[in-house]
Amino acid sequence: MNRISFYRVLQNGLLNYWRNFWLSLAATAIMVITLFIMSSLFVIHILTDLSLSTIQEKVDISVYFQLGVSETVIDQIKTQAEKLSEVKSITYIPSVTARERFKELHKDEPLLIESVEQFTDAENPFPASLAIRVANFEDYPKIINLFQDEKFNPFIKKITDKRDIVDRLNRITTGIRNFGFVMILIFSIITIIVMFNTIRLTIYNRREEIEIMRLVGASNWFIRGPFIVEGIFYGVSGAIITAVILYPVLLALEPRISSFLEVDISQYNFLKSDFLILFATQIVAGIGLGVLSSLIVIRRYLKI
Repeated sequence: MNRISFYRVLQNGLLNYWRNFWLSLAATAIMVITLFIMSSLFVIHILTDLSLSTIQEKVDISVYFQLGVSETVIDQIKTQAEKLSEVKSITYIPSVTARERFKELHKDEPLLIESVEQFTDAENPFPASLAIRVANFEDYPKIINLFQDEKFNPFIKKITDKRDIVDRLNRITTGIRNFGFVMILIFSIITIIVMFNTIRLTIYNRREEIEIMRLVGASNWFIRGPFIVEGIFYGVSGAIITAVILYPVLLALEPRISSFLEVDISQYNFLKSDFLILFATQIVAGIGLGVLSSLIVIRRYLKI
């Protein structure tokens, strides 16, 4: 196909797009909805990975000691744990510090604060503890098993960890992703159906032109090309509209997302290179849906 033919195919494809304006508008709107859901799933995936990595850095194992255990014994246990390669860091929290943290946490409850202040340092009911962070999330069971050894029973009162928070977040995000994939599949099918009918109507309206092009010896691709280009226009316009809507929404929600996740997402590429990747994905997905719809219609209704 020479350059002139190529431009004519593009021109005819754009003309097809505008001839049935309201149908084209409906097809583009469905495309926007599909790409918006797809983009939202992509954004959720990025935020989930960011949230999980942030939470995993904060999640630790808390080892609470029996009241009266000397700091010498605690220091020996701490030293022993620090030798493990799985341990990233260990922070010792004395009982006095634990009491002050409790008071700070409940500073708006004067009765509770007053009851805590009744205890002297010698009577302090808050146990000393070790806050242990591991190098990898998978290493938590090994560290917990270490402190559950019988030799530590006389010293350790309780061991807690917050892995259930990460597990719960994983389950929630998996459910959201699965629901998102189902919605993408449903709206992709709807998009293909709408564009299928739109392009089919275009073929019907241009049946006389197509017959004339056949008679003058136009190539198959010259006849089919405008309908494929029409499908591409649906995809590209849908992707552009989706990006124009999505970017300001994400920009406006960025402070709220940072506050909810307790992490400054502005320091990442969330609205920079990641959004460019998202836009490129929208373009590819939109063109893919448009071309697929066009090929199905051409194969079924354009007999040349």
